[in-house]
Amino acid sequence: MHPPRLASFAALSCLLFLTACGDSRGTADTVTYATLTGPWTAGFQCADGTRLKVRYESSVIVIRTGDGETFMLPAVEGTAGRYETNRNAFINRGNGAAWMVSGRTTDCVAA
Repeated sequence: MHPPRLASFAALSCLLFLTACGDSRGTADTVTYATLTGPWTAGFQCADGTRLKVRYESSVIVIRTGDGETFMLPAVEGTAGRYETNRNAFINRGNGAAWMVSGRTTDCVAA
């Protein structure tokens, strides 16, 4: 291949890869691991029995469930206290929160 064709092919490949990794709103799937560090800043007990530990970072929250699953959810621009991906959402509600997993919602209280 000629160098300009190779560069065009590489650019197109990168664009296709990035497009395939997101959904139509531009948010990726929930990350099931957390690379950020810091203390847990809140705890919640949910109506369905789920326990959550939450760590607030600058533009994301990290949530660890009582089962050991860890999620990283980005803040939703223009809304205070709402973090979500295409599968999960966490919404602060005063002393409580709503936790949504794959379309199911449960109310949670600070613990």
